[in-house]
Amino acid sequence: MYERRLIATLDTSPLLPALREILTHPARLDEFISDVGVPQGCLVGNTTAELVPQDTEATEIVARSYSRFTDIVTAALERAQATGEVTDKARPEAQAHMLLYLVQGLSLVSRTGIDRTAALAAIDTAVDGLRA
Repeated sequence: MYERRLIATLDTSPLLPALREILTHPARLDEFISDVGVPQGCLVGNTTAELVPQDTEATEIVARSYSRFTDIVTAALERAQATGEVTDKARPEAQAHMLLYLVQGLSLVSRTGIDRTAALAAIDTAVDGLRA
C-alpha cells in the first residue's frame, strides 16, 4: 500500500512539490498523533533502530523496503532530470539515497520531539538542492 501511494504521489509533474510532501511527513507527525500524544516514528525506521542487525529477518525486510523506496524515487528523479526540473549534477540514485537518509533520520528524530521549523528548513534545503 505504501509503495502504491509513493508511486502515485511521485507520478506527478512537477516532482519537487511531491517530494517535499513525502519528506515533510515525519516533520509533521504532531499533526497525525493519536490521543497517546507521542509520535512513534515509522515502522521501518523503528524496526531499523530496534532490531537491525541482530534480527536477520527484520534486516532483510528493512533492506527491501529501503531498496524499493530508492528504486521508486530514483525512477521519479530520472524522469524529472529528463525534463530539466531536477539537476543532473548528481546521479538520481545518489539523490534518492540522500532523500531516504533524510526521511528516515527525520522519522527517528521525531521520536524525541521535533523542531518543526528546523526540520522543514532542512527539507526545503534538500529539495532546493535538487532544483535544476
